[in-house]
Amino acid sequence: MNMIIEFKNKLKIILVVVILFIGVVGKAQFRVMVTPSLEIPMLQGFKNRYNTTFGIKAGGFYEWRKLSLGLSVGYHSLSPSDETLNRRGLKQFRLDSDNSSPQNRYCDTCAYTEEFGNLTMIPILLEWNQYFLKTEKVKLSFGFNVGFRIYSYSHVIRLADPIEKDPYSYSSSPPEMIEGVITTDKKDVRLNVSPKLAFEYMINDLFSIYFEPSINMQTGAVGNFFIFDNDDDFFEFDNVYPGSYTIDQMFTASLGVGIIYNFGYPAKITQRKEVEKKHIESEKIEWIEN
Repeated sequence: MNMIIEFKNKLKIILVVVILFIGVVGKAQFRVMVTPSLEIPMLQGFKNRYNTTFGIKAGGFYEWRKLSLGLSVGYHSLSPSDETLNRRGLKQFRLDSDNSSPQNRYCDTCAYTEEFGNLTMIPILLEWNQYFLKTEKVKLSFGFNVGFRIYSYSHVIRLADPIEKDPYSYSSSPPEMIEGVITTDKKDVRLNVSPKLAFEYMINDLFSIYFEPSINMQTGAVGNFFIFDNDDDFFEFDNVYPGSYTIDQMFTASLGVGIIYNFGYPAKITQRKEVEKKHIESEKIEWIEN
């Protein structure tokens, strides 16, 4: 019996919250936004910077008085400034084919190429805008985008010449030679905080142009968030293993210009008032003509 009463009380609380939410949101301006943007890398460790690229994000929002809240999802793919580099000498390393062996290789004179793939980012962000100027045509706001970025990137080291498959073998027969490859193909999740300003110009009651510059601050991988290693320079690693290459903390700037579609309670009220206004004006014209 007590369990039934407790369940009913919880149900009442949930219903009250839902009713209050509908009451607030019912007077909110619902909006959807699509924003192409220019993504500018500002700092990524000290080496291997990525090129500026175009990205896009889309989201749904609701605006109530001087507050706007929403959720957006985007996509950016940054190409590396140097796709391939020629280098020499690896202090300690392990090839893809050496994963079953705990022993490291040493080759201070080995020539190799280093290949970088694109850095793909998928931001999933909660967006908050606080308006400090809001007129019928112009809206100015500041705010934050807070959430996660899903990173995906690759990196390959290829030794110029084949090396011994088993450098620790004492066999008198000719050693078996293998291609030297060290591969990283990673996906990880980063925390993201983006302070921003926003300017919006209302074309009409339904559509508006939106301009949003922001600074995007991304941490290292969430799994390594509490590990304070200085791994900005990849080639200062003592050990280079498959999967050891990483992109550390990164900063980018975004310049977005998009379009917003407004609908919901305020839009309907505005449209109704316009229809009433046109109707009144037409009645006045008819009265004057008669």
